[in-house]
Amino acid sequence: MLDQDTQEFRDHVARWVDERLVPRAESLDRSGEFPHDLFREAGELGYFGVMYPESCGGSGLANPYTCFAVLCEEVSRGSMGFAAGVCMQGSTATYTLFKWGGKALRERFLLPALRGEKIAAFAITEPNAGSDAASLRTRATKVEGGYVLNGRKIFTTHGTVADFITVVASTDPGRGLKGLDLFVVDTDTQGFSVGRKLEKFTIHCSDTAELSFDNVFVPEECRLGGGEGRAEGGGFLNAYKSLTVDRVFTAALAVGNAQAAYDAALRYAKERVQFGQPIGKFQAVQFKLVDMLATLEQARLYTYYVAGRADRDEPITTEAALAKLVAADGCNEVCQKALAIFGGYGLMNEFPLQRFLRDSYFPIVGGGTSDIMRLIIARQLGL
Repeated sequence: MLDQDTQEFRDHVARWVDERLVPRAESLDRSGEFPHDLFREAGELGYFGVMYPESCGGSGLANPYTCFAVLCEEVSRGSMGFAAGVCMQGSTATYTLFKWGGKALRERFLLPALRGEKIAAFAITEPNAGSDAASLRTRATKVEGGYVLNGRKIFTTHGTVADFITVVASTDPGRGLKGLDLFVVDTDTQGFSVGRKLEKFTIHCSDTAELSFDNVFVPEECRLGGGEGRAEGGGFLNAYKSLTVDRVFTAALAVGNAQAAYDAALRYAKERVQFGQPIGKFQAVQFKLVDMLATLEQARLYTYYVAGRADRDEPITTEAALAKLVAADGCNEVCQKALAIFGGYGLMNEFPLQRFLRDSYFPIVGGGTSDIMRLIIARQLGL
């Protein structure tokens, strides 16, 4: 399914995950702490630059979207909490800078972010506006030399640890989506603050926060698509492709977590002895494992099919939503069956199944719920 170069890349990532991430996954889940050292390592290894050309500090890979999906899957196999941050850093939080940021912005923010020296975030969701982006209330008011931002954001990945944040704000509320623009905010800027760190029952070591912008001044050059990097049309709608392809990466996160749950259940079925034989000898357990494998492989194949379409610059609006829907729901199903194979031990914190099941709910909700994916697909079908 993957060409030789991409498979070699997978092998490289898999070794790092097995050696560095897997041994710490449980402790990171228990502590909920953001692993700065592992994050810097990922940057040093070039993982955050997988989607980008060498000219801007990226890896210059031939199939960037497929390789990034591989990265998300393998890292999620070790820890979906950590993988969620890797996915954010290497995609949406940096893509808009790569695409529409001027040279000065790239040097100040993008290059150090791809090296893992700065942590990036992307803030769109608000307490009263989630999937309905047109109703966002964060306002960017034009002033001499730039803009002043006022508003609140919630569910922002890397919210408490970010060095800079790309913020979606409205410059013209009367125009709905067409009135939204993107602004890069240095988190040292006066008026920016973290309202609170959000505690979740899932992906514990993924930092998530509520943010506040109180008369935050943003220079004109920090408006993405403005000035030197101005793209025709500009603004939030130009970034929509990155949000679309992110659904493919969320699908890959789900596949990785499902793979971890399947591997654990298969090992357990071979080791756990009841009634004089390994429980894997019983048909009830065998059928669960076979169904889990079928669900996992279907999700993986379709996810990489869509990533390949993205590499060929083919339309993926329907396909990306389908990939996320199939993989997210499938991951949850696989994790439930894996926990059933573990029985009572699956409920114990000393075993990883409870973590896999908890983390399986993140891709069902993150980046747009499964029902939102269904709505997108229905609209693409003309319904």
